[in-house]
Amino acid sequence: MNIKIDSNFRFSVASIQYTATGELIICLTSDEFPTDIHYQYSASLGNGQAEEKPSVSLLQYAKAYAASANIKPKTKESYMHVCRHLTDYGDSTMDNVTTNYLQGFILHLQSQGMKPGSVRLYFQKLACVLHDAYKNGLFDDRILQRVKRPKREQEKKSFLTESELKKLTSHRLSDGYNNIQKMFLFSCMTGLRYSDVQGLRWKDVKRSGKHLQLEFHQQKTDTYERLPLCAEAEALLRSQKRSGEYVFREETNQKVNVVLKRWCKEARIKKPVSFHSARHTFCVLLLTKDVPIYTVQQLMCHSDIATTKIYADLLNKTKTKALRKLPTLTAI
Repeated sequence: MNIKIDSNFRFSVASIQYTATGELIICLTSDEFPTDIHYQYSASLGNGQAEEKPSVSLLQYAKAYAASANIKPKTKESYMHVCRHLTDYGDSTMDNVTTNYLQGFILHLQSQGMKPGSVRLYFQKLACVLHDAYKNGLFDDRILQRVKRPKREQEKKSFLTESELKKLTSHRLSDGYNNIQKMFLFSCMTGLRYSDVQGLRWKDVKRSGKHLQLEFHQQKTDTYERLPLCAEAEALLRSQKRSGEYVFREETNQKVNVVLKRWCKEARIKKPVSFHSARHTFCVLLLTKDVPIYTVQQLMCHSDIATTKIYADLLNKTKTKALRKLPTLTAI
């Protein structure tokens, strides 16, 4: 019997077993994975026809993905949290992962008292694992598409105006916070998310004529992007010392936001600012400079123009609010 496996991995036979019910079980293993993960193919020979049935542990595949994926330690930690929650919830073979199973996993996370943002994060990591399994022919991606994911919390889009941004840059904190300040300003000038700034490698910085551009893998959308850089973003890159693989030193999101809060307070900026405010700032600055909205969409790496229009509506509301501050004149 010949078995053809459509996969990017190389396999070797771990064991062959013929059961009393006439089932031939072939257990395969791959050197690509550091953990004990097996690919079991059972073939029923009772009717003379071999039917191949892949059986892969979701939990073991997730552990293997976390160990082998080219991601930073903090991100690996998130994947390991997913594995722990999968253990508590109950493992499944990949061929038995259904929409109901995944919906149940979301309910399990919610029952732990997690915030909606954390539930979304952990399920997103699991979705990355399943998407990788799909690429290797081990999972039907349509199952994932039918899952009703938890709604994103309505986010108040806090951004800095051009004058506030200049105010912030003119008031620098001590040298110990240079890395965080540069990360934030770089995001303000590129629109990159926290995860993409943290994951940016020097090899992602390419020269395009006289200027630099980024060619990188965007983590949230799992897409490859090319992003030209403005002069200020280029200057920030050139000011960074090449002390390792990554452009910026690793910082926790919590620490970054604490430092940003202190920075804004000392600069006398009275509005809530988080790292994600930098992305909002980049988009609003482009729109205030009358950059066409479709160009803004490309620079923000938005897949849907409707997402970009939210910022345009936000800017219009800000303009209307500003006009209401004009003095009332006595009618002539």
